[in-house]
Amino acid sequence: QFIDLVRFVAKGGDGGDGCVSFHREKYLAKGPPNGGNGGRGGSVVLEASADETTLRHMGRVCTGKRGQNGMGGGRHGTMGADLVIKVPIGTLVRERPLPAWVQAEKEDDEDGDEGESMSKDRWVYFPREEEARDLKPGQVSYFKQAQRMMEQEDRYLRWKARQEMHSAPIEVDLLEPGQQVVLCRGGQGGYGNPHFMTTENRSPKFATKGRKGETRSFELELRTIADIGLVGMPNAGKSSLLGAISNAHPKMADYPFTTLHPFVGTVDYADTFQLTVADIPGLIKGAHENIGLGHAFLRHVERAKILIYVIDLSGPAPWDDLETLKNELEAYRPGLTERTSLIVANKADQVKSAKVNLAKLQALVRDIPIVPVSARYEKNILKLTSMMRVLVEE
Repeated sequence: QFIDLVRFVAKGGDGGDGCVSFHREKYLAKGPPNGGNGGRGGSVVLEASADETTLRHMGRVCTGKRGQNGMGGGRHGTMGADLVIKVPIGTLVRERPLPAWVQAEKEDDEDGDEGESMSKDRWVYFPREEEARDLKPGQVSYFKQAQRMMEQEDRYLRWKARQEMHSAPIEVDLLEPGQQVVLCRGGQGGYGNPHFMTTENRSPKFATKGRKGETRSFELELRTIADIGLVGMPNAGKSSLLGAISNAHPKMADYPFTTLHPFVGTVDYADTFQLTVADIPGLIKGAHENIGLGHAFLRHVERAKILIYVIDLSGPAPWDDLETLKNELEAYRPGLTERTSLIVANKADQVKSAKVNLAKLQALVRDIPIVPVSARYEKNILKLTSMMRVLVEE
């Protein structure tokens, strides 16, 4: 199944929790605190890969791995592994507003964050000894000092998040193999109890939990990268033509809409020169109104340098088919028909009607070169591939 448009939610991994621990060994009754910090959560990363051809493997929610909790002995938790998702080359990444259900969850979390530093849920180990003990006048509450410290950090992070909201949303075109873009970063790990040690409080009995990772919504749109795009009516012989000029083996049959998704083939020349050709599913009149397969697949022809109109000479009015194709392309994206074009008059082996229709088509169309071919019997293919190369190199 070919999928070229996907919407999903990306979530960075949560940070690991800090650890409350104290050094213990023989003849040392009360050692210093040695709890490790939690590891940072994993990020969500997209990477362009030549091995991928569709977006069907994308999930609805993609989440980075959670960071490891800190451990005793001063051992910090390891960072959560990044979730690296490979997508086809030519994928356009666009950030979208968060869906309602994600926005509701995020608002609930933010409401809780207002008193986050004061909440017991913020701390790995709440100091019950200090809570149960009445402080004497003038005695300092070390836990309240730690709360104020975390309040300052929370305020800074909330300010930073507001600044990022006003920045431009992510919009990246992955055009090179190995090109990466970070969608969401993982949350920061929690602090171990040595973080709260002061000259007065030598044995803090509390640590913090890890922070949550970023949450964003994205849309991925796959636009096939090809030098030439084949556009034609259903059953015009586009797949047969692609099979005749390239190393591709698309499905071919004698009924309309044989091609249900774009197919890319490579044309090899004797001097090792190569060019790519994309076969686009057939268009019919009214495709811009979602008739037939619609024209959603035309996004794959937007990157093509050259447009080839594949016209069936055995039909009653090939010139009308050409006009229909131009109108549908213009309805999809104005200016698309102004690109360098070539007309391939296919099925020229049909003796009864092809010769008459070809002469009339050449008389009506003066501004676009016309090459008559027979994809079925591979006639005049060498001339066609030569003209394709000349147009691409120009």
